[in-house]
Amino acid sequence: SFKACLDRLPFRFFYADTRLQTKHLVEILRKYIATADMCFFDVSTWNPNVALELGLAEGMGVEYYILLNRNLSKGVPSDIQGIQRIEYANYQDTDSDGGLLPLLVKYLMMEHTHPRRIWDSMESEPNRDRLFLLSLRVLAHFKDHKRLTSDQLTNLSRGTYIRKADREALLEQLDSLGLLGNIKSRYGATLKKNLYREPIQ
Repeated sequence: SFKACLDRLPFRFFYADTRLQTKHLVEILRKYIATADMCFFDVSTWNPNVALELGLAEGMGVEYYILLNRNLSKGVPSDIQGIQRIEYANYQDTDSDGGLLPLLVKYLMMEHTHPRRIWDSMESEPNRDRLFLLSLRVLAHFKDHKRLTSDQLTNLSRGTYIRKADREALLEQLDSLGLLGNIKSRYGATLKKNLYREPIQ
C-alpha cells in the first residue's frame, strides 16, 4: 500500500487528520503543511481534499511534490499539467522502472545528508542499489522501534536477496557513519542520532 511504501523511508510522515474537529478544516491542514519539511500530494484520483491541500501548499510557499499513479489516473488536471511530477506504476521498492519508493529515493532522498553519505560510502559495492534501499529500511525501522534485532534485520531484508554477511557489514557501515550503535549487542542495534520529529499534535 501507499503508506507501507512510505514507511520504508527514513522520514517521519504525517497524514492530515481531517476528522471533525472544532477548528475549521483549512486551519487543520494549514498546521500540517506549515510544520512539514516537504509535502506530497497524490493526484491519481484527484480527490477534492488533495486539491485543497495542494492549493494551500502553493499559497504558503512550502516545498511540495506531486505524485501520480499512471495506472490509476486518467490524466492530470489542466491546472497543474505544467508542474513536474513523480509518475509511478506500483509500490514495489525493488522495481526501479516504476516503483514509487525507488523514484522517491532517486529524486528526493539523495539530497538529504544521511542518505547521501550512505550512498557515497557504498561506491565500491556491487549490490549498491539493494544495500542502499536496505539501509533506508533499517533507518526507517527506528521511527517506531528503539532497537533492531538480528531477526528484525532478517525481516527487513526479505526480497532483497542480500546475504547475512552483507547485512552485518551494512550495520558496521552505518555504525562507522555514526548512525547506529551497539551493533554487536544481543539486545539489538540502536540509533545514535535522533532523525525523527515527534508526531504533530
